[in-house]
Amino acid sequence: MRYLLFISHGGFADGLTEALGMMVGQREDVVKVAFRDGMGLPEFKEHVRQAIAPMTRDDEIVVMADLVSGSPLATTMDALSEHVDLAKVRAVAGMNLPMALTAVENEEESLDDTVSAMMEVAKEQVTPFKLDTGAEDDI
Repeated sequence: MRYLLFISHGGFADGLTEALGMMVGQREDVVKVAFRDGMGLPEFKEHVRQAIAPMTRDDEIVVMADLVSGSPLATTMDALSEHVDLAKVRAVAGMNLPMALTAVENEEESLDDTVSAMMEVAKEQVTPFKLDTGAEDDI
């Protein structure tokens, strides 16, 4: 099985999980863990351990985090290293909804192909929105 694991500071992972669920339905292969205000890293790591408990060494895991240099991602990877085969884990930072949708849509592809597709859609989606103000119509 392939899991999608959202890791974030605050409620970002919760919100992303909810938004993804609105688009693809609730899925048991989507797991989230939030590093809450006032929570210490040992407590967070225990939450990660509980979240990944159903995962086995045969499972693939795509970890999506809000920050590449954040303690939540580093702590999550440490917990994963104790429980699963890291060769079957890919971690990506800068998580967003288009990336999450792409991960779900590409769940039958290889891990590396899935991550490549996620990175490509992330680049495409970071773009200014052009608002038509109708200013040209007034001339």
